[in-house]
Amino acid sequence: MSGNTYKPKLDVSDWQLTKESEYEQILSIISPELHTFVAEHAQLGKKMDQVRAGYSEKAYADALKSIGEELDQHFCYEEEFILPRLGHHILSREAGPIKKLIQEHQVIRNRYAEALELYPQRDEESVRDLFIQKMNLLAYLLKKHIEKEDHYFFPMVSLILNEQEKAEIAALVKRETAASQRV
Repeated sequence: MSGNTYKPKLDVSDWQLTKESEYEQILSIISPELHTFVAEHAQLGKKMDQVRAGYSEKAYADALKSIGEELDQHFCYEEEFILPRLGHHILSREAGPIKKLIQEHQVIRNRYAEALELYPQRDEESVRDLFIQKMNLLAYLLKKHIEKEDHYFFPMVSLILNEQEKAEIAALVKRETAASQRV
């Protein structure tokens, strides 16, 4: 037998639509200083639901824009504002939540770059299916990442960081958000 042609199919049967009621419950277990992160997740989750609902030029273009903003701001805020403070309490960057979060961010950045590269040729018949496949994978990865952060990471951070550290994060996010809106 020459070469393995088997390609595993991505099982996305665990996809769940974004629900407002679930986010209200999540917010109740997360420190108020971190609520902006969760609110952004709720908005992005809804856009990923639209991607998974089927190909729509508007939904896909809107999703790519929102994902780009997520990568440029939200991921960076987590990496620059939360993880260094968490690192004072979790001493290893070689194992554990800090390493895994950074790895997931990089995987999502890579998948986004692949989808973005295909976007200009999305109307070509030979590219369309691959573009849709990349977008669906990206949507799935983002939804799973959001679920992990909202259900595990942010509740954990809420418990581990002290009030001063959480206040510093909120102030930094507020400052950066205001600065980006002035531009």
